[in-house]
Amino acid sequence: MENQVIINFNNEEYTATYNPQSGYYELDLTAPDIGGVYIADITFTDLFLQEYEATFEIRVLAKEKVKIETNRVFMWIFNYKDFSVKDIVEISDYEINIDEETNANTLIDVLKKTTAKSNDIVAIKKNNEIVYWGIIDNIQNTDGEALNQYTLKYITNLFDQNIKLENENLISSTGIEDFLKKAITTNFTENTDTFVNLDYLDIEVLTHTKLQTTVSNVNNNIYNLHTYLTNCTQSYDIVYSFSVVDKKLQMTIEAKTMNKEIIDVNAQPISNYTEVFETDVVSKVIVLTDTNPYTLYLLNDRTTTTNQNDKNRAEGKVETIYTAEYDDAQQAALDVMKANSYNHNITFSYYDRFIQIGTPIAIKTKESLVYDTYISAIKITQNKFIEYTCGNIRINFIDKLLKERSK
Repeated sequence: MENQVIINFNNEEYTATYNPQSGYYELDLTAPDIGGVYIADITFTDLFLQEYEATFEIRVLAKEKVKIETNRVFMWIFNYKDFSVKDIVEISDYEINIDEETNANTLIDVLKKTTAKSNDIVAIKKNNEIVYWGIIDNIQNTDGEALNQYTLKYITNLFDQNIKLENENLISSTGIEDFLKKAITTNFTENTDTFVNLDYLDIEVLTHTKLQTTVSNVNNNIYNLHTYLTNCTQSYDIVYSFSVVDKKLQMTIEAKTMNKEIIDVNAQPISNYTEVFETDVVSKVIVLTDTNPYTLYLLNDRTTTTNQNDKNRAEGKVETIYTAEYDDAQQAALDVMKANSYNHNITFSYYDRFIQIGTPIAIKTKESLVYDTYISAIKITQNKFIEYTCGNIRINFIDKLLKERSK
């Protein structure tokens, strides 16, 4: 039995080797990526199996990563059927929109003819980092000119397909992420019609969030998968990430709790601040029937009344509809009012600062009001300012209507 020196450092165990030339026990440690002070626990066992313990502090200096920025932006084009690389092209001009709420287009100008087609997948790299994944919607060329303009949709549009509702019980029993994976694999990677399968697509679920909920956009047991993916981001903080792993497209699905960003539009390098209230309100519905007409009025608290003289009536448009039976008139009127939309969005540009889509923020407006919201859309151009849109801000319905009245 020889003397033995064991060192536990950064959750790794090492055995030191005695060097007779130096008279010391020596070893090579793997330094952590992050600098700081780390503890090394040392255990020495002598020839008589007597153990001695000691603890030392080891200071690790991490080299700062240098980010080299250039104005060059490149687009990788992947074949939709087998994910092989068709081409790598430099982009001459671009307007990148990451916006799943409105499904906004991204416009890219390329000074090169390629073999790209609709539905091919693209990855756009800026400063050697992927800033956008998308699919090609169309390519436009005018009079044989060198310039080709690509219209792209965000990559989740791969799943813009109406599918049959199946395995809904997974949402509550296993997790909503597992339900989404099952829907994708059933229809896009393990379909009995193998011709439509995307064999290069791998789905990885990182979290399992059990919810007592159902799929919201179902009609006759059919729903649009892309729409529901977006709904899950808005309602349950489900985030989708894409990367290339072993020449395959890997999609990860997870519920991601991000740290809240504090945005003060008066104190930070922010420009083009815009606050928009949008109301599309039907406040009076006249229902014509085969017997008597029925009229329903909307109130400021979003309840309804048949009292024409109610002092709390909301302002808005008048809609006239028809239903044969008078007994069905009330429900028909309510259905019209349920379609009312009330949106409150804030848009601003932040200088040279990238905030990930879905990040929760507390934004302090020019009027010193603070709203809790999240980043719902990003626009990246050659400008140093990045444009952000906040998701629909939840404020009282009556406040929205009063705001509209004061304009």
